[in-house]
Amino acid sequence: MKIILLLGLLLSATTWGQSMNNLGNKDKTLFFFQKLTKDTLPLIEEFYDANVEFHDPVGTIKGAKKITAYYEAMYKNVKSIRFDFSSFVENGDDLVGVWKMTLETEKLNGGRPIVVDGTSVIKFKNGKAIYHRDYFDMGAFVYEHIPVLGFLVKTVKDRFKVEE
Repeated sequence: MKIILLLGLLLSATTWGQSMNNLGNKDKTLFFFQKLTKDTLPLIEEFYDANVEFHDPVGTIKGAKKITAYYEAMYKNVKSIRFDFSSFVENGDDLVGVWKMTLETEKLNGGRPIVVDGTSVIKFKNGKAIYHRDYFDMGAFVYEHIPVLGFLVKTVKDRFKVEE
């Protein structure tokens, strides 16, 4: 039994501990977002340059160590998170990826999955991401799932809807 457990631990460590060094930017991005969990945060320093600039609707972060702290805080209450990329556009070391994130956390939406569409713009230099900007609807991600505030956000969105 101990051998099976040890083998399982070694295989799981190999899965997330694989090097991204030999992958192209698109495959590196896919690998990173498929493997990133609260247990695989060391991947951040392999994917990002030490001085990376990161932007999302929450704010701006400079440096891989600060991104690690950001993900640690964000993933603390996450039951599961998955990024499904539907397309990429590459131009040299610049990459744009279109994704759908599925997130489950007890803190939002009664623990039911939240699905949010988004886009990432990532610029690479010497094999590491030096710039990363995420675009997504923060209302659909968080605000709509908070009582009272969610009602207000949905009411405002409904006022701007155009009938089909």
